[in-house]
Amino acid sequence: MKRLLIILLVLSLPTFALMLKFGIFTMHDFHVFRQFEFSRCFADGVFPCRWSPDSGLGYGEPLFVFYGQFPYWLGQIFRTLAFSIIDSVKAVFILSLVGSGLTMFVLARRFWGNLGGLVSAVFYMYAPYRSVDVWVRGALPEALSFVFFPLLFYFLDRYLLLKKTKYLLFLSLTFALLIINHNLSTYMITPFLGFFWLFYAVRSRSWFSALPLIGAGLLSGLLAAFYLLPVLFENSLTTVTQTTQGYYNFQLHYATLHQVFISRFWGYGGSVWGPTDGLSFSVGQLHWILPLLIAAGLVIFRKLRHPGTPLFFFCLAMGFFALFLTHGKSEFIWKLIPGMAFVQFPWRFLSPAVFFLSLAVGILPTMITAYRSLVSALSVVAVVLVNFSFYHPDIWRPIGDNQQFQGSLWNEQRSSALLDYWPKTAPVLPVHFASVDPVFASGSGQSLLSRPHSQSADYSLEIASPQAQVTFPIVYFPGWVGEIDRRPVYVGPDPAGLISLPLSRGLHQVSLKFIDTPVRYWGNVISLAALVFWLLGLTACLIYDQK
Repeated sequence: MKRLLIILLVLSLPTFALMLKFGIFTMHDFHVFRQFEFSRCFADGVFPCRWSPDSGLGYGEPLFVFYGQFPYWLGQIFRTLAFSIIDSVKAVFILSLVGSGLTMFVLARRFWGNLGGLVSAVFYMYAPYRSVDVWVRGALPEALSFVFFPLLFYFLDRYLLLKKTKYLLFLSLTFALLIINHNLSTYMITPFLGFFWLFYAVRSRSWFSALPLIGAGLLSGLLAAFYLLPVLFENSLTTVTQTTQGYYNFQLHYATLHQVFISRFWGYGGSVWGPTDGLSFSVGQLHWILPLLIAAGLVIFRKLRHPGTPLFFFCLAMGFFALFLTHGKSEFIWKLIPGMAFVQFPWRFLSPAVFFLSLAVGILPTMITAYRSLVSALSVVAVVLVNFSFYHPDIWRPIGDNQQFQGSLWNEQRSSALLDYWPKTAPVLPVHFASVDPVFASGSGQSLLSRPHSQSADYSLEIASPQAQVTFPIVYFPGWVGEIDRRPVYVGPDPAGLISLPLSRGLHQVSLKFIDTPVRYWGNVISLAALVFWLLGLTACLIYDQK
C-alpha cells in the first residue's frame, strides 16, 4: 500500500505544481484577503473571529459571523509556521487537492481494494471541476469539501457495518467540520448520505441505525453551534438573504448537456445566462464514459453477481442524478425543495457527481483477473493525460504580501462581496472608502488618535464645541459596544448606518468593541460543551476497545 500512496502523491503533483513558485494566481474569490482578515483576529487573540474590519470598503462587515471559518483555521496553522498570507492560502489549496486524493483512496480501497482505491483517487483529483474550483474560481471552501466527502461516507459505512460508536463520533465531527467549512456543500451532500443509508438499510433490512445517525447529526449541529446559531437567527440582519436574487437566481445558471458531457472548453470567466459561460462545467469525458462502459461490461459478461455490483450501480445512479440537478429539466426539484435557491448555481452539483462517478470507476480492477495492474495503470494514465492541462492559472502575479495588501489590489479586495454581508442597519451601500479618523456630523473638534484593531477601535478626540455628534468609520451591527472615558455608553447607528456618539467639550477617550450577542455567546458555549462531550465519548470508546 505504501508504494501506491507514493504513486498517488506523485500523480497529484501536476494538479498543484505551478503553485510552488513565488506569487499568486488570479481567481474569482478573495480568500487571500479573508485569510489576512482572519489572521488579524488571531493576532489580537480573538476566537472565534466574527468581524472583518477592512471589508465593506473599510467600514467592516460581520463576514465571519456567516462565512465558514475552517479554511482560515487551516491557513492560520501555516501562518504559525511562518508562511506568508499568500503561501498559506496556496498551501490550503494544495491540501484540498492532495487531501481529497488520500481520503478517496481510504474510502475506495474499502470497496475495491488498493488498486481500485488508486484509480478512484486519481479520477477524483483529475475531474475538470476540481481545477475549476481551484484554478478558476478559487473557491477554497468548496475545494476543501472534496476532502470531507469520502470521510463522511467512510465513517458512515464503518458504522453501519460494525455498529461501533467511535465511527459514529468521527462521522459527527467530520460533518460538523464540513458545516463550518462550506454550508452549501453540506446542504448538497446530506441527501446523498441519506440515500447511502437507505441503500444499506434496504439490503440489510435493518432500519434501527436511523436513530443513532440522527443523534450523530444533532451532535454535529451542537459542535457547529457557534456558527450555525448566528447563521439561523442573525442572517436576516444582513443582505445575505438577497443572494438568491438577480444574477444569483439559480434559474439563470443551468448547465447544458453539451457543457457537462462533451465540451472541453476551458475559460476563466463567469457563469452567465445561456450556453456562453466563460468557464467549464464538464464532469470529465472519462468520468462518465468509463462508468457506463463498466456497467455495460457487467451486464454483457454476466457479472451482475459481482460483490461490488450493487454499490457500483448505486454510485452510478447517484452520480447521474447529481448531473441531472445541473440541468434545467430538474427545475421542478429546485422549486420543490426548500433552500435549494441558496445553492445559487446548479452546476455546483458537479461536486457530488464527481465524487460518486470517481468512486464508481474504482470497481474496474476487481472485474479483471488478468492484466489487472496494467488496466488500472492505463486508466490512471489516461485520465491524467486527458485532464492535466486544465491545472494552470489564467494570470500569475509574481507578488508577495506587501504588494497584495496595498494600492489598487488592496482596494479591490476591500470592496469585494460588499452586498453579501452588508448590515441592513445601513440603508445605502457606501461608494467611497472609509476614512481612518472619525467625522464630525455636528459641532467641532479634532481627532488626535485613531487606532483600529480587528474587532475593536480606540480613538482620542478633543471636542471644541459644547456638544458634538461624532460619526466613526465603522458600520453598525448588533454586538458593537462602546465606552467614553471608560464609562459604558449606548452604541447605535446614525441614519447612514454608521456608529455615532454624542460627545461634550473636552478631551475624550472612546473605545469601541465588537462582542458576541446572546445568540453568538450561547453558540460558543454549546459548541464547547459538545466538544467536551465528544472527547469524553471518544475516550470511553477507545478504552472500551482496548479491553
